[in-house]
Amino acid sequence: MPDYVVLISAAVILSLIVFLFFLLLQRMKIRRDSAAGKEIMQKDNQIKKLNTKISTLLQLNSRYLSFILKVPAIIQRLHSTAHLKEIERSIVDLVNDVIVTDTVELYLFDASANRLKKISLSDSVQQEEISYALGEDIIGAAAEHGFVMMKEHYHKFYGVQKEGRTRLSVAVPIRYKERLLGVIGVGEIQNPVGHESDLLRMISDISSAALMNQIILNEAQYKANTDSLTGLSNRNYMRQMAEIFMEKTLRDGTVLSVILLDIDNFKHYNDTNGHNAGDALLIELSRLMQATSRKEAVLSRYGGEEFVVMLPGIIKKDALTYADRLRDTIARHSFPHREKQPLGFISVSGGIASFPEDGDTIDKVIQKADEALYNAKAEGKNRIFLHAA
Repeated sequence: MPDYVVLISAAVILSLIVFLFFLLLQRMKIRRDSAAGKEIMQKDNQIKKLNTKISTLLQLNSRYLSFILKVPAIIQRLHSTAHLKEIERSIVDLVNDVIVTDTVELYLFDASANRLKKISLSDSVQQEEISYALGEDIIGAAAEHGFVMMKEHYHKFYGVQKEGRTRLSVAVPIRYKERLLGVIGVGEIQNPVGHESDLLRMISDISSAALMNQIILNEAQYKANTDSLTGLSNRNYMRQMAEIFMEKTLRDGTVLSVILLDIDNFKHYNDTNGHNAGDALLIELSRLMQATSRKEAVLSRYGGEEFVVMLPGIIKKDALTYADRLRDTIARHSFPHREKQPLGFISVSGGIASFPEDGDTIDKVIQKADEALYNAKAEGKNRIFLHAA
């Protein structure tokens, strides 16, 4: 083989080797650049995530700092107010200050009904009453178990995989020592960081003492204004409300009708059936009156077997219609031992007078109603008379 052919072949092979080596270097560079690019992108994503976390933590820190700064003022607000509604608003405001959510609800425990009743913070909008029994839904579950109940805990405890009546995510019981006062309900929490339960528990603790103080005050007020036997308002509360009604009557140019009712032959009932039966009659008759009375009516036990019904804004003629319907309801009711009464049933007689037409004080109006009541008794009982001015 000629020498030049060998030289040419060697040159071609060398060129191919150089070319292949160049291609290898280029591929390695591309891979290096690609790996570096991916690493840069990963680091860039990590930086973005860290920036987001930092921003979230800064916002959270700002909310917590705001919350801590507001705590003394809110505690003072909670304990200085004499109005339950103001305490309820303060609790909801406190939750909204630290938890980002679109729903905050407050439920107070009604021991007489053994239910948790949702509180409406609106003074004008009439809302349907919503309540839960102990153990019912997430609200009742938190109250029953006595700790912060998350939605997932509720599903775990009760095996519920579907939504309950409420779509709340967290429920926090409010307790004072061992006494259940209520439950705070919170909707879906936006951007949770894991400390929400602790914050809500702190708010619950802050709120419990204020709520307990108000409950004690309300209970004392209720006892002071309520007849212990019948549950109707007493004479003291009747006079307080009479002053309010009379001021409004003079301001608006309206009237206040007052009905004085007396159980007929009550002494005979007591003597025949015993005083315990007489007390039971007073209680049952009072409940019947409450069940059949107007919403705006104020019913009071005036003394013994006498009752006063105040009807603000109702003229005497309409008050007579109301009172006569009430009298008929009582006469038809199947009270125990009714057949032993002189009339063969339980009956009431009544007299009606109004302010300001029949008197310029509540005592004078009641006196005029009493005169009409006396005439109703004299005419045979079981009837209602108007005072004739």
